Amino acid sequence: MKMTREADYAIRIVAMLAMENKQIEAKVIAEKNDIPYRFTLKILRKIVQSGIIKSYRGVNGGYALNKKPSEITLREVIEVIDGKIAINACMENPEICKSTGICSIQKKLYNVQKILTEELEKITFENLSK
Repeated sequence: MKMTREADYAIRIVAMLAMENKQIEAKVIAEKNDIPYRFTLKILRKIVQSGIIKSYRGVNGGYALNKKPSEITLREVIEVIDGKIAINACMENPEICKSTGICSIQKKLYNVQKILTEELEKITFENLSK
């Protein structure tokens, strides 16, 4: 599993909003995180749609958390951007696997994936902001 740059940026954006604990303009978010502005808007749109953050329109518009930092996990933000965590293609789409049924390799990888997702679920943005 390789996390995309988009997911990395999303984590930085949510972490910034958690640490600042206030409404911030998209332009400021982009500049402080060194993310291209249009890409920032695309990421913000996805995070807003997920319910993690909310947007405010108008002259004093911007973005702020829609949940407490303690309620937002690293796994949640990664999955909003990259989709369900799968460490190999067979786990994400079993039909593409050439072997019939679950092979011994896949069984071991399921355990690794389970541990990974559980650990990402334990990390909240309250933990990250300390």
